[in-house]
Amino acid sequence: MVHLRKEFRIRQAETSDETDLRWLLQRKSFIHRHLGWTSPLTWLGRQPFYLLKESNQGLVAALAFPRDEDGTVWLRLFAVAPGCSVALAWRKLWPAGLEWHQEYSSDSPITSLAFSSEMENLLLASDFQEINQVISLVWDVTTARWPAVSQEFELRKMAPEDISRCYQIDRKAFKPIWRNTVTQLQTAYQEAFYASVIRVEGVVCGYQISTTNPQGGHLARLAVDPAFQKKGLGSKLLSDLLDRFFAAGILDVSVNTQADNQHSLDLYRKFGFIDLPEIYPVFQYNPDYYRTFI
Repeated sequence: MVHLRKEFRIRQAETSDETDLRWLLQRKSFIHRHLGWTSPLTWLGRQPFYLLKESNQGLVAALAFPRDEDGTVWLRLFAVAPGCSVALAWRKLWPAGLEWHQEYSSDSPITSLAFSSEMENLLLASDFQEINQVISLVWDVTTARWPAVSQEFELRKMAPEDISRCYQIDRKAFKPIWRNTVTQLQTAYQEAFYASVIRVEGVVCGYQISTTNPQGGHLARLAVDPAFQKKGLGSKLLSDLLDRFFAAGILDVSVNTQADNQHSLDLYRKFGFIDLPEIYPVFQYNPDYYRTFI
């Protein structure tokens, strides 16, 4: 039997590749997809976004980690078609993407979640370092608690004109990799089941955006201006949200937060959220770290 050697070609993705990429994502492929508000296909036209093509099969893998509008870089997509080695696809695409990144975006660390041990092993083998973990929690009526909350704050539905202020709150409340951009906030607002803001003396000082899914409700974002934290604003936002979900017959609510965000963890547990076993490590490739060893 004669075994023909497979020939691979790597090139940058173009907007005209959207149909092939949709085909790749719709197959039973290995897919790492960043938890964001937009489809990874919205990054087409931005680099680095690389494709791996095999002479007989066409598109077999894709890797993308473009900078967002605020300069943050997340691994947005790594997809590999059935029959193609995941490790081989990574070995071919990662160096190509990293070379582009080092030339044009070398000052930005590359961050990635790991949703599987296979993805985790690939990142570790490529000099990514674990920097944090994402914890999942869930609230349901059997574990619910309803602590008393302050009634002195004004709470109302979010409006489009609140987006810029919510963006400012994000920049104050979170480290760069966890902040929402204006575009992300606009998308989240449009897709929200319920979005609200809380005001102190007429100024928006906190907000929340929540969605629904087949499993129930999901608190996608809750943020309070650090200058107004520990005053009960977060509790007021969360209590109102849970009331809204309960009234809609949604009795299970999930939320994700960072393992080192003790303030948020304390808030959720105060309302009866319990930790789920799913914990996702956060990895980062930081060019500045590796330059110290050169």
